[in-house]
Amino acid sequence: MLWKDNQIFCDVPLPKVEDRPLIVSHPGAHMNYLASWNVMVDHGEPFVLVCDDFGPAYPDGWWAQHSKNGMEYFARLQNPQGVGQAYRNPDLPFQNLLVHRELDANKGMEDFPLIDIMYVDFIDIFLTYEGKADWRPTFLAAAPKMVEKVRDGGVLIIDRKNVHEDCGPQWLEFPQGEFQVAPGITLEHVGKGEWLILDLELNGGKNEIEAEVFRVSNSNPLGNLDDFLAALMKERRLAPDDLKELKGTLPERWPEHPTHAEYCERLFEHYDHPQAFDRPLYPEPLVSSWDADQYDEWLQWLIDHPDKLRPIERNERILQMGNTKVRLVHGPIQAHLDWLQIRNASLVVRGSLREICLSQNIFLKKNAANLQPFFRWKKPIRHMKWSGNEATPNLTQELLKLSKTNVMATISHGLGTLEELEAALIDYEGPVEELVIFHLDEEDYR
Repeated sequence: MLWKDNQIFCDVPLPKVEDRPLIVSHPGAHMNYLASWNVMVDHGEPFVLVCDDFGPAYPDGWWAQHSKNGMEYFARLQNPQGVGQAYRNPDLPFQNLLVHRELDANKGMEDFPLIDIMYVDFIDIFLTYEGKADWRPTFLAAAPKMVEKVRDGGVLIIDRKNVHEDCGPQWLEFPQGEFQVAPGITLEHVGKGEWLILDLELNGGKNEIEAEVFRVSNSNPLGNLDDFLAALMKERRLAPDDLKELKGTLPERWPEHPTHAEYCERLFEHYDHPQAFDRPLYPEPLVSSWDADQYDEWLQWLIDHPDKLRPIERNERILQMGNTKVRLVHGPIQAHLDWLQIRNASLVVRGSLREICLSQNIFLKKNAANLQPFFRWKKPIRHMKWSGNEATPNLTQELLKLSKTNVMATISHGLGTLEELEAALIDYEGPVEELVIFHLDEEDYR
């Protein structure tokens, strides 16, 4: 609800948009991200909440409040590009995304093309300490930086929970009516917003949020959201045909998190043998980060709106060698990891490149071969040399043996010639039906 001039209104006038989620920024949130999350859940509109902080309070951290009635509340998704961890709740009836990025809030502001709702509880993160003994953070001094990316018609929310007595009464002083804070940007105080926290409890048992709400008018040009959203969501980086392959499936759980089946198995072991097996100490896991029907509906919307997608183009040639389809892609393998994931491809590359690829997409780990394990006696290819005239004989055949699926992905190796590749595949009758080779040298496989 909203209070203004001793009058009460049922709803806080938060913005709504069409054909995209609301973009919400909560800089320096730490554990208080639950406050902005609850505000958006109460709003009931699709949203993306981005929290930039030097010390993010990840929902799957051992100390974090991430459960509701013993059930996991946030399910982790594939990491955004660059930096961060992403989560969502599949039980909400609208699209939602929570992104925590470990970086300076002011630096993170540069990534936003625009912001619909700015949620702030520490105004001093937007200020530079001047070294004066009587220096105090003030709202008007911080306002230009806080709202520089907030679009026209957007909203600034100032959470009052972190108001300290030593800030003095001037910390939130502002003129009446509409007032300018920067060239082309004005603010107008809408009133005091109050929200009950129904789903997730804040630290300290706080069960409500009190905040000052401002409407933003901004005549300055701002950026396009589609590139920004594509960096946060894997599906927006795929082509429509790739998205069609995902329909009818649920996104995999984060590989390093226990599944619901594993939780149930451990719980039943505890019930059957309580003296030998402890009850699981973590919340009961969600089956997936998405509801199946919602996921298919969202994928179809993306398919129907290809202008919202930012697929990575592949410069490729397709050849048939014996029983094997060969796909030669000119470009770095790191740029196509999302595509390899949906192809359920086995990743067979050297150790350093393997590490880089898995750091960008850990979902490939289950089908990734380890060519260079720590212990020498476990190396699958003895005395392996990757390229040149001294390369391991029959290296392609050796790599094919390590594939765990019918699609194998690797990079240019051996002499990098079609003749060498054809000699390896012409009589091949193994399980690999498609071999994907990425190469940086244009002369490879000519």
